[in-house]
Amino acid sequence: MMKNLLPKILVAVSAVVLWLLIVTGQQNISVIDIPMSIYEPRPDKILGEPLPKKIKVRVEGTVRSFYFHKWIESSSLILDVGTINDIQRLSLKSYFRERPNQVHIKSDMRFLEVVYPDSIEIFIDNKVSKEVPVRIISDIRVRPGYILVGEAKTSPVRIQGPEHYIKTIDHIVTRPIKREQADMTFTVNVPLVNPNPELVTLEPEFADIRFDIEMIGERTILNVPVTVKNQPGDLEIQFIPNTVSLRITGGNSQIQSLTNHDFNVHFDYLTQWLPNKNHYTVKINKPPEVLDIIRVVPDQVEVVVVRKSPR
Repeated sequence: MMKNLLPKILVAVSAVVLWLLIVTGQQNISVIDIPMSIYEPRPDKILGEPLPKKIKVRVEGTVRSFYFHKWIESSSLILDVGTINDIQRLSLKSYFRERPNQVHIKSDMRFLEVVYPDSIEIFIDNKVSKEVPVRIISDIRVRPGYILVGEAKTSPVRIQGPEHYIKTIDHIVTRPIKREQADMTFTVNVPLVNPNPELVTLEPEFADIRFDIEMIGERTILNVPVTVKNQPGDLEIQFIPNTVSLRITGGNSQIQSLTNHDFNVHFDYLTQWLPNKNHYTVKINKPPEVLDIIRVVPDQVEVVVVRKSPR
């Protein structure tokens, strides 16, 4: 039984294969998409606006060749813009009909004509480059008892592209960086956002960004002098005591390097002085490294105002 069935199966399979070869070998005319590549031989020129990446063309070929074209894109159209200096309207239909050597298609296909777009506007601009700063987009949340110290920074990036577009760019941003419950310093390699990948190139395309995270510490700064602001020329102002101590909090390593000269403790005569008041709370300008000033000793100082003797 099996011996009689096998020859019949082979005949049927052979017939189907033969039929497929005949059918797929028939000539046909169809419209397909072919990639268009741009050739610009001048190092100081570049496209000012993007052009279509694919062009619809009418070609003749076997059914089999159209099938394989969908899976293997070996065809291309090459557009040479090396002779264009400004803006020019170009008929693609005429251009590729007159330049068959710039039409690369499979050997079993024949190029007939461009279908769409039949014409394009080409804008050629000067190729320029410049350095711009990188703006870091981040949302870093630290664990309780920790602080993000300093400001994360990275080197500028070099951008290159058409002059009319490059001059409008004053910075580049990073992809958003997010971290929850951070409790130690970390570095991330983050992509930079290209504002127009079709026209602009970035160098580099990634940035290494360091976020310094420290445990919050406390420290006392002793003998910070009290000064006067907006002192009238005919008055002499003295303070009792003339120094204060500050209990501060901040990132451990940063607050350890601070001295009493990093703080501005002052009494503002213009806004604070009252004739019948002797004791005042001082004003304090703290450096950015300080998270908070949790105590001032003493919390008030006595202000003694004496009019200067005329000379």
